[in-house]
This record gives sequence, C-alpha cells and structure tokens, in this order.
Amino acid sequence: MKHINLISVLVIFLFFGCKDKYKTVPTVVNNGSHVNPQVSNPEAEKLHTVVVKEVIQTPTYTYLNVNEGDKNFWIAVNSGEAKVGETYFYVGGLLKENFESKELNKTFDELYLIGNLVSANHGNQMSSNDSKNEDLGAVKEPVTNSVKTNIIRQSGSVKISEIVNNPKKYEGQTVQIDGECTKINNGIMGKNWIHLKDGSKDDFDLVITSNDEVTVGSVVTIKGDVILNKDFGAGYKYDLILENGVIVKK
Repeated sequence: MKHINLISVLVIFLFFGCKDKYKTVPTVVNNGSHVNPQVSNPEAEKLHTVVVKEVIQTPTYTYLNVNEGDKNFWIAVNSGEAKVGETYFYVGGLLKENFESKELNKTFDELYLIGNLVSANHGNQMSSNDSKNEDLGAVKEPVTNSVKTNIIRQSGSVKISEIVNNPKKYEGQTVQIDGECTKINNGIMGKNWIHLKDGSKDDFDLVITSNDEVTVGSVVTIKGDVILNKDFGAGYKYDLILENGVIVKK
C-alpha cells in the first residue's frame, strides 16, 4: 500500500509540474494534435536570438521561418504581428516533429511551439506606453487607459511622481506605492511585470517585477526595491523600475 501511495504522489507531482512549466505553450494545436511535453528543446533554458525570414499568418497561430546563427528552422506562436528582417528573443519551446498544419496544408519537418516571443526593439523605457513594443505570443491581460481618481494613499506610501522626479534619492531603497494596475505581463523571464499608475505623474506608469499576480483595473499597494538603469536583456531595459515587488494590500 505504501508503494502504491508513493507512485500516486509522484504521478500527481509530475503532472502538475509539467503543467506549470509549459503553461504558456498550447497543449492542443490548431490541427487537433496534442503536444508531447516530453519532446522538448534540449536547450530549453537558453535565450534564443532569431531573425525572421518569412511570416505566415493564420487565424490561430503565426508561423515564422527564422535564422539563429547558421541554423534555419520554423517556430509558431499565438497569432500576432511579426516583421521579416526583425530580431526576436525567446526562451524554451517545444519541438514538434512532422507537424501537419491543415490550415496551411503544409507539413513541417520540425516546428518549435513558443510561449513568449519578444521583439529586440521592446526597449520599454521608463516613460514608454507604446503598444508597438508588445510581446508577440505572450499571455497578457487587457490594458486600461483610465486611472481611478479615488486611490486612497496608504500610510507609508509615496507618490510615483516623487520617485520619478528624484530617482537618485530613492535608489536602492524599498518603497511602498499605491496605484491602479493598467497592464500586466505574466511569466516573462520568470517574473510578472506589473504596470501601475496613480495619476500623480500625468499618464506615466511605473513597472514593478513581482511573483504576485494582480488583475488589470485593480488598485493595489505594493512594496519594491528602486533600481535605476536596469538591463535584463532581450529588450527589457529600464531607466527606473521596482524589483522584488510584494503586494501589501489589494
């Protein structure tokens, strides 16, 4: 009986572990085939830099013929815009061999299913709200442009404008801010990227990396470390950002 229970625990652990690891990659693709999580890129944790040579759009997926060094291959992401000649980054991916796309009436010898594809021009600087730098294929929540005017400032919180106007004063410090979540990108580089506005600095939103999740439109109080001139790579470069964010109140 103990042996059976141990096997049951291991099966449950593996199931949920795989489900979480590949949650941004579809398990059923548009031709009805199931992706086998066991068949994966042997360099799954490597950051790949690819140049797009061809783009094929379908209602469900965007197929990209790409080059990485001297290697040429196909990848597929959730439907979105991509341009020939531009450079993109991604991490991981699932390998599908002899993949048949009924929409295209085409069989790919090898195709990598990619969860998140980030433009090399992402460059989301501290005042950027430019939608053209969105992540292709990323799982995102809607964006709201309206900021609630009834944000109640909690004890110990500082305004976003105070940090933006005097960043050196707060550099390296842990601060607490209140604001409305206007956008969130989850699970990119192992972080959730929360955009907060409080209306104190016009339309400016402050980005906070966190393991916590919030919903767009919610008002939260969050603590984070003020970091200046941070370059995460893959186009994620910030003049000002809060890291290690922890939700205090929502």
